[in-house]
Amino acid sequence: MRVKSETKRKAILDAAKDVFLERGYVAASMAQVSARVGGSKQTLYSYFASKEDLFVAVMLEKGATQVEPLFDVFQASDDLAEAVRAFALAFVRFVTSDEIVAFRRIIYAEGCKSDLGRLFYENGPQRTWTRMAQVFEQAMAEGRMRRVDPLIAVDQLHALCEAGPVRRLIEGSLARIAEEDMTATAMQAADTFIRAFELGGRIGPS
Repeated sequence: MRVKSETKRKAILDAAKDVFLERGYVAASMAQVSARVGGSKQTLYSYFASKEDLFVAVMLEKGATQVEPLFDVFQASDDLAEAVRAFALAFVRFVTSDEIVAFRRIIYAEGCKSDLGRLFYENGPQRTWTRMAQVFEQAMAEGRMRRVDPLIAVDQLHALCEAGPVRRLIEGSLARIAEEDMTATAMQAADTFIRAFELGGRIGPS
């Protein structure tokens, strides 16, 4: 019996990422990934049951290495408002990177035709955004944030970070975002959120 290894799995994910970015989801095939990484399709299928599973795994790998550390800022800071500002800037930079924009466009294009979008969300973003909701829930319990449904607060911050030029970049109506515009978008999103949800303590009736 062939023994699976983490090194081989990582090599498959790296090869798959390149194939998906070069050819798109529809045109990419397991055979192309197998040829890129070396070895047989049988070996590839022993790690991933389908192209859909492989694509989701590629995205989750990026989440584990690049997205999840963004949320660590909340554990590293006692100032919730400053943590939100730091998160917003790091998150906007992440979602506007060329690679992430390309993958997001694939998910938008294919998500309505298959389970791809649901599988990706349930195994990736849903878990990481839930972590933030738990931070907000604790802050509300301590009186450092206006009490609302913490998941709604998370959705609002997410939407604010992806407003304006970020949305236009993902849609393709904007080719690139200048650094100063990226920073301004993140700070505007964070400051709007901080005021709306009264971070740092209550500033008026809830």
